[in-house]
Amino acid sequence: MIRCIAIDDEPLALRQIAGYIKKTSFLELAGLCESALQAIEVLHSTPVDLMFVDINMPDLSGMDFVKTLENPPLVIFVTAYSEYALEGFRVDAIDYLLKPISYVDFLKSANKVKSWIDTHRQKKMR
Repeated sequence: MIRCIAIDDEPLALRQIAGYIKKTSFLELAGLCESALQAIEVLHSTPVDLMFVDINMPDLSGMDFVKTLENPPLVIFVTAYSEYALEGFRVDAIDYLLKPISYVDFLKSANKVKSWIDTHRQKKMR
């Protein structure tokens, strides 16, 4: 299982991501956060493999939040703003989803993460 959290200040978007996580057999929802500050607390207490992160949030943007993490989990940005995509990949995001997202697009991104994790686990076993 891939343990993940969703971070978004929009309740509807957060519920949608949570629903997509719950219907994806290899993902496990470890937490829902309405802000990056709340996510910091969750990361200190819960092991997480993947974060779905909104970018435009009050107090601390999702992009700035990811940049503050010394060893961040894998990241998929989920945002309405395409102009941050290049910066997203510069912080090693696995993928970048534009809102509104369909389950098909979500699943493609989740499968990309699963492949990445499976590949890295195999390399460690060698």
